[in-house]
Amino acid sequence: MIKILSCSQVRQIEETASESGISYLRLMENAGSACAKVIRNRFDKTALRRVTVICGKGKNGGDGFVIARKLNDNGYSVNVILAMGKPSADTACEMLARLGDTSVDIELFDKNNSNQLSRISDCDILVDCIFGTGFKGVPDEKTAEIFELINQSRAYVVSVDIPSGLCADSSEIEGQAVRADLTVASIAYKYALAYYPSAEYAGEVKVVSIGIPESIINDYTGCFTLTQSEIKTLLPKREENTCKGDYGSLLVIAGSYEMPGAALMSCASAVECGVGLVKSAFPDKAYPVMMSSCPEKVLIPLETNKNGRISSLSLSRINTELEKCSAVLIGCGLGCDNDTLNVVKFVLENSKVPVILDADGINLMKDSIDIIKRSGARVIITPHPGEAARLLKTSASAVQKDRIAAAEALYDLTGAVVVLKGSRTVVTDNGVNFYINMTGSSAMATGGSGDVLAGMTASFAAQGISPKKAAILGVYLHGLAGDSVSSNYSKAGTTPQKIINELAKTISSFEK
Repeated sequence: MIKILSCSQVRQIEETASESGISYLRLMENAGSACAKVIRNRFDKTALRRVTVICGKGKNGGDGFVIARKLNDNGYSVNVILAMGKPSADTACEMLARLGDTSVDIELFDKNNSNQLSRISDCDILVDCIFGTGFKGVPDEKTAEIFELINQSRAYVVSVDIPSGLCADSSEIEGQAVRADLTVASIAYKYALAYYPSAEYAGEVKVVSIGIPESIINDYTGCFTLTQSEIKTLLPKREENTCKGDYGSLLVIAGSYEMPGAALMSCASAVECGVGLVKSAFPDKAYPVMMSSCPEKVLIPLETNKNGRISSLSLSRINTELEKCSAVLIGCGLGCDNDTLNVVKFVLENSKVPVILDADGINLMKDSIDIIKRSGARVIITPHPGEAARLLKTSASAVQKDRIAAAEALYDLTGAVVVLKGSRTVVTDNGVNFYINMTGSSAMATGGSGDVLAGMTASFAAQGISPKKAAILGVYLHGLAGDSVSSNYSKAGTTPQKIINELAKTISSFEK
């Protein structure tokens, strides 16, 4: 598990470490050494050896002095530029003094020094150690100018802990900031590295240990993400002596005359994720389209109302099927009217198995939220920002401004497992701990992508995986399959059907 921590949490961790006998100077040495090791692992086997380290006055600058010393000791040609004069932090002053016995060239920043400007623009590796997690506000004119020089450089840019100019506890970008190719973060992700738009400035993110015992770090909870190896442990193992009945039965209540494709995509993605049986309940007027793909599904045509949607007259048949399934997905392409409202309410009030509520299923409940909270079933809701805004009676922009707060509010409102979709999807089952998904990209911002995710999540829930784990598995693998499609084709050419076709290959990598 990789934690995502606030500045105050990181400070508390460092203070506790210091009180336990690990000095701040030792922590700085460890941090700089760990960052230098990441750089070396990337460049030792290349011819790229010219390094410029730009340091500020604080502890982040002190990390930079350690990095400069370590790279110099290992054969790199290193020079240090003091962006804001000599350091003010005692630990940083000590690390600068230790550079005195090396061949590292140290100079104050001078925008009129052409040789210095060349070292910034033409070096191979540029290390940004100007500001760390304590920065807030907007950089002054001189500092913004340095940021711009870094951003215009041809070098590979490595930021230490966080790209300078970003506020670690916010995703908002108030002024000029460094755009890194790689950010090496100590102890944990910072919020700005996890959420957009600030995450776009971080490039690839690597989290490194600086020697603080896990027993200290584990006391701090909140947001986290999972590694691929941890995701693998969530997938169900398939034993040889089994049959389809051992892998669950999913009831998908979805589709309408206008939107039958949503039902088809959710059923197909559920099949690809390993559920034993998929039953598709849909309005009978859409029967010809429902025959067109995903032949594995069992068809349950239901009476259609005048709007081309499932009629309330079908509740008896739905109830019969609810008693046979191990999870139910409802809402994809369902449409909104009194009949579909009655159908969704009936499922929530009568299901004894997990209910995945998606799309129109969510929209229909905006004035009946209490039904979700009273449901005897464990409910997973999968809103995008617009749907979340309707439930919370706010705006999509407000949801996006603080996605953690929005997910917490959705949990408080519904008591459901919340999957707040979007860039860096948020999952919570208690409003306290939040999983942040790091897979996926803007390539998946297309109609039908959410239907694929809903089917995947429901498939895992039907196989007996806990709703929280099913949600995490769904969003991770959904994003991973999307990343694979966009790399093989293009972002613009990434479609829900291509993602579905990629699922088996994506999941196979976890079965080896």
